[in-house]
Amino acid sequence: MVKLVAIGNRFMKDDAIAIKAAEALEDRLICQDIQVIIGETDFQSCFYLLDKDDFVFILDALSSGAEPGSVHMFRLEDVMSQPSSFTMHHDLSMVELMKLYGSQFKGYLLGIEIFEIGFGQELSTALREKLPFICRIIECEIKKIIAEEITYA
Repeated sequence: MVKLVAIGNRFMKDDAIAIKAAEALEDRLICQDIQVIIGETDFQSCFYLLDKDDFVFILDALSSGAEPGSVHMFRLEDVMSQPSSFTMHHDLSMVELMKLYGSQFKGYLLGIEIFEIGFGQELSTALREKLPFICRIIECEIKKIIAEEITYA
């Protein structure tokens, strides 16, 4: 099964970008047989909802210094084999939990570049204005990856 897991904190401004994008895309992804899991900060429960044969998309905010709203894609196998070169705003990320348990999930980490992290329930203006564009990029990339990499029996 294909699963998208959205991680973030709704009360830390742009850290919620993955949640907002997943919620905006949820109906469209479900129509494509993609299970959407809104994990918020409870990535540990999300981890236990994954089966070893799942193809997983992890959607999270990240800070690498790139243009706010840009979407970065990394193969999970590459991310798992290297130390993190970007910052996620959680004490322990879902990727770190996968490393800890030696999980070998197939899939991708899709990181959305943040503009501002701080207390607040709204995205920064920079990301709020780009949300439709961010969603289009995410949906197009997911469709492309599914078409190229996943074969159904």
